[in-house]
Amino acid sequence: IPPNVLVGILHTETVPIAWSFGFRNLIIPGRLAPLPLAGMPFDMARNVICHQALNMGAHAVFMLDSDVIPPRDAILRLLAHRQPIVSGMYCRRSPPQGVPVAQKGLNWFTNFQMGGTYEVDTVGSGCLLLRKDFLIDMAQRFPLDPKHGKTWFHWKSDIPNLPYGEATSEDFSMCNAARRNGYKILLDTSIRCYHDGLAEAEFMSYKPAEVRVIT
Repeated sequence: IPPNVLVGILHTETVPIAWSFGFRNLIIPGRLAPLPLAGMPFDMARNVICHQALNMGAHAVFMLDSDVIPPRDAILRLLAHRQPIVSGMYCRRSPPQGVPVAQKGLNWFTNFQMGGTYEVDTVGSGCLLLRKDFLIDMAQRFPLDPKHGKTWFHWKSDIPNLPYGEATSEDFSMCNAARRNGYKILLDTSIRCYHDGLAEAEFMSYKPAEVRVIT
């Protein structure tokens, strides 16, 4: 059976023209309409996306931020890994610019050969595939903050007195919880995305944004 993938779009700012073209060209397996969300806290929005994916019978959820432009076949290539959690590579626009939004040992991940797939500790959620089985397992056994409905994602950057490495953004906290419960976090550096906005980040590059369509 061909997979149904729900694309959840976290929208926070004006969408670049290049992103619009990139999204129009994105290959989305299945028949589920994309789910864009704006105006919610990041962790709430991502949890809503995951709950909707399960309610709609999706085989996987693909998190796409409205400033990340993936290759048009990114979802297909992420699905091909057949892994619970796997991310494409997009790079930071804030310091340190031009390094992947991924960490290993609390350091930004830069020790890799382009085109390979690597196990890391944390990744961002701008180009991230989560499989249904992972979502169900974590929701049933390891919810992050069930009292407040934070099943998979929990923004912890502003919580005092947490150990170093735990006061993190919602995507990094999801990765930390997943690893504690036996899951691997994979980063596919062959799926190279642009992190676009007023300026554009790519690997070891930070420059004024360009209008382009990547395929």
